[in-house]
Amino acid sequence: MSIINPFCALRPTPGKVAEVATHAVERYSKERINQILANNPVSFLHVINPESARWHATQNTTEHLHSIKNKLREFISKKIFIRDASPCFYIYRQIKNGRHHIGIIGLASTDDYNNNFIKIHEQTLAQREEKLKEYLDACEFNAEPVCLTYPHNKGINEILLTKTKELPVYDYTTDEIRHSVWIIDKPGEVEQVQLLFKNVPYLYIADGHHRAASSARLAKMRREQNPAHTGNEPYNFFTAALFADDELTIFSYNRMVQSLNGHSPESFLSELGKKFNVSPLQEKAKEPAQKKSLSLYLNKHWYNITLDAAGKHLNDPVKNLDVSMLSDHILSPILGIEDLRHDKRIKFIPGIKSIIEIEQIVDSEETAAAFCLFPVSFEELISVAESGKEMPPKSTWIEPKLESGLLIYSLAGEKAF
Repeated sequence: MSIINPFCALRPTPGKVAEVATHAVERYSKERINQILANNPVSFLHVINPESARWHATQNTTEHLHSIKNKLREFISKKIFIRDASPCFYIYRQIKNGRHHIGIIGLASTDDYNNNFIKIHEQTLAQREEKLKEYLDACEFNAEPVCLTYPHNKGINEILLTKTKELPVYDYTTDEIRHSVWIIDKPGEVEQVQLLFKNVPYLYIADGHHRAASSARLAKMRREQNPAHTGNEPYNFFTAALFADDELTIFSYNRMVQSLNGHSPESFLSELGKKFNVSPLQEKAKEPAQKKSLSLYLNKHWYNITLDAAGKHLNDPVKNLDVSMLSDHILSPILGIEDLRHDKRIKFIPGIKSIIEIEQIVDSEETAAAFCLFPVSFEELISVAESGKEMPPKSTWIEPKLESGLLIYSLAGEKAF
């Protein structure tokens, strides 16, 4: 049973939404951030970076965190943001490069996360969890939802199809990505959404593991500080965008290595040939066409590596992943790369990057070789999550990537803002 609740979102005034909502801050370069701050006075980046002239110096300090909260209050006072009068669910649709993604935004429960009704597939870092918890504790709002997924549900899908026939409250395009939002605010419809999700046994984190973990940390801290804790306080929940499995797109996360660990291209291919069938790729399609197959770009040539020789681990869904086989049989034993999180010899390239871009990076001698993988499937993601194990770092790039500052949730109730 999944607890998904409506909420009264703080959201941009409709005429300003395209100027206010932004991508997540880490998706911008520093130069692009400075450009937006200089030219767009209502961008949500001003809230995240409220002292734009010196934000690099004050970022993550107590002063900076409190100024974020104050800047949001300023945006509210200037009517840049409005608040819905009653708790709502929000249908969100994103169209990018011809791909349509549609889901529901509401509140997920930290109790569900702690009790494993919201399942994970990625290992989180305690230090980053704690840092994000401190951010939430000081700023007291969620600006970007955790992305959750679930097996296709006919009832939920019918609501999405029916509601999106109406006019949206937002319909705008930024960076060639179209965003549309509809509101579910009628009490009967709100209750229907809640009941349908109660029949979904488990939810799975697609993207946002650290955000979910930090929200659970915050809830634990605040309930320990609150002798009158009931479980219904705002800090017990976090914003979540819920997409059925067929509404998400999973891309691969490819690998680039800076060196061949003392090997020449010829000797490296020879080592690979001792374990795998390695053959030159002649056709135009360079990405792997199926599982248990890697594409290698080396010395301006493409090769196919068949992973069947690595064997099958019937009882270990993690070791069966192509990305794990690459690490276990090539990166670690041949190239000496064992710590994917910290070894500076390896870089991760999202599968949305083109083959041409990958070739250009390798040909510029920034890296020695690139490995392209077949994407992890939804079934593999679920299998790993159900097993209680975690995938290797950077195993998936999942879209849609959600906007920041589009639907904001107050962790301290309406009185805080």
